[in-house]
Amino acid sequence: MVLSVAFGGIFNHGGGGGTTPERQPSIPARATAAAGPVANGPLTLLANHHVPYDDEQVAAIGVFGATGALFQCAAMKGCYELTGFAWSPNGRWLAIGADTVSIASDYNGLHLYNLATGRDIRLATGHVAQLSWSRDGSKLAYVAGSLNVIYVHDLTAPASAKLLKTGTAGRDAFPIWSADGRRIAFATKSTDGRWSVSTIAIDGSNRRVLARGGSPAWSPDGRLIAYRGSCGRIRLMTPAGRRVLTANAGRGSCSETGVAGAPVWSPDGRQIAMSTRSGTYVMGRGGGHLHLVTPEEGLGVWGTGRPAWQPLPKR
Repeated sequence: MVLSVAFGGIFNHGGGGGTTPERQPSIPARATAAAGPVANGPLTLLANHHVPYDDEQVAAIGVFGATGALFQCAAMKGCYELTGFAWSPNGRWLAIGADTVSIASDYNGLHLYNLATGRDIRLATGHVAQLSWSRDGSKLAYVAGSLNVIYVHDLTAPASAKLLKTGTAGRDAFPIWSADGRRIAFATKSTDGRWSVSTIAIDGSNRRVLARGGSPAWSPDGRLIAYRGSCGRIRLMTPAGRRVLTANAGRGSCSETGVAGAPVWSPDGRQIAMSTRSGTYVMGRGGGHLHLVTPEEGLGVWGTGRPAWQPLPKR
């Protein structure tokens, strides 16, 4: 069953219940953290067009669409579909969610993949999506299971992921870390069908409801949160919930920029990417210079994929 993506993310999916974390070797934070400032590497997305056997990939975007597979979801190792991915802060590891629509596979679950060595570590089984890596490289947040709850996995300790108790009555989606790693922004669909954006401390305390809308994305400098507004396109606000209007925002009650897709910040904080059914777009921080970069939608079979720039060390 194919997912639909709206303000917050997942509306419905098949593929079972919650995740069962597996005890795995811990990974020191220095293996995934950035040693210094990073620059924008290639913009990458989930690609399944014009590739051998229609295998899904995490691929870099080239002039003619998605080119240069960085991770191949190959059926020979039991990987059939990808739910999403996230780059480690130093750009050396990929966190990957794999699941299958109709074929059972022992590969399904949450994986860490090292691009240089090919090392593949499975951290959890079950359906995971909308992965987010903390800036210090030590933790992953993600949405798991049919109830769409948020888990936080400490990669530096061989322990199970912990449920983030948000206290919401609806379904949660799109967890994203603050720059200091102390809070997580996320979207919630309430019982009346409305989406809202909140932030919460990683211990589940001090939840703040900031705005109507969904799909939040915290800027790398921590000063702004981009999100899908009530009219479907992109809005900006401060972490305190104060609306920030840019010169490129539309007129009227909407005053939104970009296109109708979940926003993603570039590592340098100067650009925002959005994937839609019509392709993947990029615009400037303030909404200017909006352009289509590839007709690849990057959403994947499950409809939960998002583009992301690979971070590269500054030279």
